[in-house]
Amino acid sequence: MNCIGMSKMGLVRKKNEDRFVIDDNLYIVTDGMGGYTGGEIASTYAIDEIRRLIQDADHVDTDTLVQAIQEANGKIYAAVHKEPQLEGMGTTAVVAALDGNKLYWAHVGDSRLYLFRHGNLNQVTVDHSFVQTLFEAGEITKEEMGSHPKRNMLTRAVGVSPEVEVDSGVLELVPGDRILMCSDGLTEYVSDYVIEGVLDEITSDQEVLDVLMRLVYDGGAGDNTTIIVGSM
Repeated sequence: MNCIGMSKMGLVRKKNEDRFVIDDNLYIVTDGMGGYTGGEIASTYAIDEIRRLIQDADHVDTDTLVQAIQEANGKIYAAVHKEPQLEGMGTTAVVAALDGNKLYWAHVGDSRLYLFRHGNLNQVTVDHSFVQTLFEAGEITKEEMGSHPKRNMLTRAVGVSPEVEVDSGVLELVPGDRILMCSDGLTEYVSDYVIEGVLDEITSDQEVLDVLMRLVYDGGAGDNTTIIVGSM
């Protein structure tokens, strides 16, 4: 699978706390949080640890990805206790690894993995967020999630607790499939419906990145945005 990525700082941010990796068949997006430097440290630490642990593994499957995120979680949490000024730092993480036609994935937080197939965009991951909890309880609609005042509040993140629960799964890809991984800087400003339309109309992954980033900035770009797009 050919993948490309892009990360840009939002219009109101002083630092980009997002990170991404495209390394052969390994793809990672992290979105840090926690103070002036904490988010940047957490997202970078998570990327480096997850990448190293997966590269050192004998084989890659969902268990490998889950273990890598959990080990990164423990090391970030330990770092916070050594440097109290970093208290509250953490990061999202969405990780995918391709083996043949199987895409193994794991995630924590509200960075997302999507599958685009036959003109339809499907969100593979489920956000670990306060508004997702409200939506599942039937207290708000899908449309209300995007404007809720606590839409950025996470219920799960890497590095904020001694242990973290990681969601995971596997997709069997077919020729013509495309994947999209992103931080919430994209999904807060561009709806799934619009993303689906862009992927349906544009075959060039680079052009998809350019168009989606332009839409984010047209919408105000209040957050940093990271996007990876890949095609089978």
